[in-house]
Amino acid sequence: MIPRRARDVVQWIFKAASYEVDDGEGAIDLSAFRGDECVVILCSEDAGEIQNFDRLKYQFNLDSGPALCKKLLVSFTPPVAVQSCTVWGERELTDTLGHAIGAYIQGKDVNLPLSASAEIVVPRTAGQAYAKQEPEPEPEPGIEIPHLPVTITAARAQAVSGIKGTPNLRFIPYWSYRAESHGEKIYKSHVISFEREEYGVMSAINGMKGDFTAEITETKEVPGDADILPPKLTKNDIRERVLSALIEDLSQTVRISQCEGDTIFYEDRDFSPDPENISISSEIVYVPVWQIRGSRIAEINAFTGELLEMPMDDGVEVL
Repeated sequence: MIPRRARDVVQWIFKAASYEVDDGEGAIDLSAFRGDECVVILCSEDAGEIQNFDRLKYQFNLDSGPALCKKLLVSFTPPVAVQSCTVWGERELTDTLGHAIGAYIQGKDVNLPLSASAEIVVPRTAGQAYAKQEPEPEPEPGIEIPHLPVTITAARAQAVSGIKGTPNLRFIPYWSYRAESHGEKIYKSHVISFEREEYGVMSAINGMKGDFTAEITETKEVPGDADILPPKLTKNDIRERVLSALIEDLSQTVRISQCEGDTIFYEDRDFSPDPENISISSEIVYVPVWQIRGSRIAEINAFTGELLEMPMDDGVEVL
């Protein structure tokens, strides 16, 4: 099965059945809504993705309160048993597609075979014992820190990396800062303003600027088995870096002309803001990253799902 093609077929089936279909986030491929019903859909034959999908519960908010979503797994050769999903194999998908096409052409309602809970049995070879797949236990909660939300599962991160290996969740420290500069300088007829307000984030490991906003961070417990990297750069280190960069950016060279008799002289004068007029405040926030160690090492941003070309710390070479 090619998951992307299966996803396209399933998307058409649900639209034919009058569902509103959106692209999924995190561990799901699609989400479909019709009235008070929600269905989350995964098209996969990856054991890790399927186990994680089967374990998690999804809910959406109604006027009457939160409601659980139904879960649909599309998998022709599922490598594990599931206990909380409807499963469409090759036959089920083909039959449902044929039924949907016929009903759609005739203008009839398309009814889809979905249930709140379903289980499949994986074919076994002789001599193998069979046990139901139990949900993996949640790791013990760790300390509470301000961090970007973890929206990407370990299974999804492994799929993005293309590496079979051990996933490890790490939290990389960044300094979130706010800088304000005030004041101006006047020289003859020239007024040089140094007014500026700047927000940003800077790595507490290597001093590189980040491309996210700290406004989306949440302060809550992280998994107890996650690695929390200590900052290498102090608040004062970051202040000096931000201050130096801001002064350089605000400094201006002004060309001034003077007349003496019949001659005009030009003079370039440099003007810079007074450091005393610049205030900088900062606080630590953390970025979650899945590090996959196998034949190679890769890092995946656990908030965006992006494969990182450069490591967020100094301790690993990422391909």
